Amino acid sequence: MSRKISILVIVALITVINAKSLKKNPKIIIVGAGLSGLSAAVRLIENGYDDILILEAENRIGGRIHSVKFSDGFVDLGGQWVHGEKNNSVYEMVDGKYDFGETGFDNYYPTFMQSDGATLDQEMCQKLGDSAFKILFSSYDEMSKFQGSVDEFFKSAFKKEALRAKADYSLTNEMIDFYEKEMNIWNGSMTWKDLSAPLHCISGHNAGIQHLTWKRDGFKKFIDFLIQDNQEVLDKIMLNKKVVNIQWTKNYENKLPIVTTADGYKYFADHIIFTGSLGVLKDQHRTLFSPQLPITLRRAIENMGYGVIGKVFLEFDQSFWPINEKNWVAYGFLWTKEDMKELKGTKREWLLDVQAFAKVDAFPNVLEALLAGRHMKEFETIPDEQIIDDTMWLLEKFLQKQLPRPNSMTRTKWLTNPNYMGSYSFNSVNAWKFNISTKDLQETLFNLKKKPEILFAGEHTDELYSSNAHGAVNSGYRAADELLKYYL
Repeated sequence: MSRKISILVIVALITVINAKSLKKNPKIIIVGAGLSGLSAAVRLIENGYDDILILEAENRIGGRIHSVKFSDGFVDLGGQWVHGEKNNSVYEMVDGKYDFGETGFDNYYPTFMQSDGATLDQEMCQKLGDSAFKILFSSYDEMSKFQGSVDEFFKSAFKKEALRAKADYSLTNEMIDFYEKEMNIWNGSMTWKDLSAPLHCISGHNAGIQHLTWKRDGFKKFIDFLIQDNQEVLDKIMLNKKVVNIQWTKNYENKLPIVTTADGYKYFADHIIFTGSLGVLKDQHRTLFSPQLPITLRRAIENMGYGVIGKVFLEFDQSFWPINEKNWVAYGFLWTKEDMKELKGTKREWLLDVQAFAKVDAFPNVLEALLAGRHMKEFETIPDEQIIDDTMWLLEKFLQKQLPRPNSMTRTKWLTNPNYMGSYSFNSVNAWKFNISTKDLQETLFNLKKKPEILFAGEHTDELYSSNAHGAVNSGYRAADELLKYYL
């Protein structure tokens, strides 16, 4: 009996020794210091793993959270709002510790303006707006069975509603154009013909207010909350370190993955968490990984949607919009067929992608233009002075009066930045066609010993909340937890 106990003790000791050798502090490289990369690092540090190096291509942290000094505070060129309060990791982290603002966009209607200056029936516009939102966000049972695009589903249903409402034919088409821009901004798509109707239905939606703001602090304020108890994460970040190749050991047992940066340095690691954008993966995955990624992962990268939205912030000496009206949130632009035709082919054609100019919470003298669509690359290459000239021309055309020139302007350039190549992901028609989901973008790469060598995170990999900041946070936690599970 004592001999059997001794054997059990020896086996137990060997198991403990092996577990301890496995749980040596592994070298972990995180590619990207955006929300997903920072979240992964924080989770690992909290669990005692501190041999971490974060390689960031930009000269700043935050990724697509980019708050810039403007007026008397910070405005957000990237993530701007906290979308929902329930099951939202961003909101829950700061709930009770921060006094959010609110833009007022939830269930809002802009003041609809027409390009020829004609007075619009706002009641009819709002009635059509009710129909549009019902079709897009409350018709999930019907939409889930529809095999085509959001464009096809919406137009068919909306035209029937417009007929019931006895809406003018021209107004109906102008509103269709307006809500295409709404969906392009919502998803970052170039056209809503690319948006899958059935996959649109399964996008995660968090209950609560959808446009909570960080007031004058900008979304960068969240990073303070994220790392407040783990400030050492900042010491692990190397800026201006663009990763150009990741060599993983698919067919080897005793080699370590190698990360090569643009300056020629090579870094060895036990594990790599890659948080680069889906845009970067689409453009560079063939040269970024050696050997090539598995075919399933490549198919997911190439067929999942990824796009861009644009913003222009204008600051004036004083507001010329109805800032004191409690329910006023934006001017919504409806283009007549004639005015649209006249603008096409000119240097100002990009303005057709501007959906609205909206107020900015906590900035009474700032207006924000939101745009998305076919002209985004053109928009990002236009000089700043022309952006100011063109947007003021647009406002004066729709408001039918001369306006003061802004004191300052700032704008986005996500598509032409090689470190992002866009804003966020969306569920495309091709994703539906090839039965691809965000979960397919999570595929971990293992070596022959089943050690997870490369793990993928980023908003595009989150099953429920892709395209959202809290989706990025969730994805960083998921990747870190996979490593923790491997060692524990």
